[in-house]
Amino acid sequence: MNQTDKVMNEYQNFDPVTDAFFFKTGSQEQVIFHGRNYIIKKRLSAAEQTSMKSLPNFVRAASNLYVNVNKITNIDGNTLHFRDEFAYPRTITVSKRTLEQIKRRMPRTPGFLSPEQMI
Repeated sequence: MNQTDKVMNEYQNFDPVTDAFFFKTGSQEQVIFHGRNYIIKKRLSAAEQTSMKSLPNFVRAASNLYVNVNKITNIDGNTLHFRDEFAYPRTITVSKRTLEQIKRRMPRTPGFLSPEQMI
């Protein structure tokens, strides 16, 4: 399988719920998914967008930005870090209020250390 086939396969098998670090909503029903080493743009109907936004693992971080709390690997101050074994690091800075909402929705994982736990 060549590189083009791998990219096309990843795009076709893309599952936003499990693969996306975060997504941004735009005009004309366009949603931009940010993942480990890609940015995928898709058109989703209003009902599909509402369904995605209501999933428990997505938290609204800004007016058009939703983060996947299951994909956060570290929190440093007000900065969320996303990374997996293949990804280059991605970060998002959020307000303190949003950060508290995200912390409440995050799963309790043994390998994750918040800044409070590191002290």
